[in-house]
Amino acid sequence: MKALKFFLATLLLLFLAACNSSSNGSEGSASVNDGDVYTLKVAHSSAATDDRLENSLQEFKKSIEEKSNGRIKVETYPNSQLGAERETLEGVQNGSIEMAVISTGPFSGFSKSMMVLDLPYLFKNGDEAFEVLDGEFGDQLYEQLLQDTGMRGLAWGENGVRHMANNIKEIVTPEDLSGLKIRTQENQAHMDMISAFGGNPTPIAFNELYSSLQQGVIDGYENPFSLIVGMKFYEVTKFMTLTNHVYGVYAFVINEDAYQALPEDLQQILNEEAQTWAETERQMNQDQEAEGRKVVEEHGVTITELTDDQFNEFRDLANPVVQEYRDVVGADIFDLLMEKLEAYQ
Repeated sequence: MKALKFFLATLLLLFLAACNSSSNGSEGSASVNDGDVYTLKVAHSSAATDDRLENSLQEFKKSIEEKSNGRIKVETYPNSQLGAERETLEGVQNGSIEMAVISTGPFSGFSKSMMVLDLPYLFKNGDEAFEVLDGEFGDQLYEQLLQDTGMRGLAWGENGVRHMANNIKEIVTPEDLSGLKIRTQENQAHMDMISAFGGNPTPIAFNELYSSLQQGVIDGYENPFSLIVGMKFYEVTKFMTLTNHVYGVYAFVINEDAYQALPEDLQQILNEEAQTWAETERQMNQDQEAEGRKVVEEHGVTITELTDDQFNEFRDLANPVVQEYRDVVGADIFDLLMEKLEAYQ
């Protein structure tokens, strides 16, 4: 009988100890999950070092962590570490990645309206582009993106003016592109533009571009100086022509559920710091673009500048592509952009 009482008493003590341990564990978990610290992963496809995008995101990380008193933690994942651009956007859409900074090209598979930014010869320069994007048009485009995808636009960055590059011959007229396999983003507007020039558009993921050039899978590609330098594409490039065919921008986006999970004061900090990032990144990109041409030339790439007549040949061939996309991207978005461009000019 005494043995039974001892056994029951011991069992009761063990049960109480287990309950106490479980209670302590729950309290610990609650302190982690109650929103004290929010970790935001931000992914992109540009280089991990010596590149304006990662450098600007490091400034963003430092500033937002300081201003939130450590309540927001930012982790950057450059160089397609979390997947190619389309995979990254899928991650942001489904919430496995909180944020991304991606060139607008791959967005076409998620929101047709975003394709309007990849139509050729729209913006003459950065001043014109951001006068339009930082206002009503940019806000409306991001609102459409949110409705279509559940991704919220935070700010617009600068990717740079895109030019034609290849390893076969100097390009001075559209006829010179005839039959050449030109890598494009997974964006139908880009592909139609290359076809209009006479080339053979070949969509390839950005993280496969270097090896595709190296192995001769493609003959050429189109990119701004900043990316050519940041990704060292000059190592596998012989010719470059300043076609200025697309003024490329970056979209800084966040998963809407991740955004709404932030307290209101942290949302405000995030919004403000995203705008500061945009100013920083644009200036860094302009500096890298200016230095980029020198770097490309120093590495033996032949750079060709077009005459006005030669430039107009490319632009004239591209104009029908622009008009064909009015209904594709949405007449309201297209017409608003044209209205804003006309007002700026």
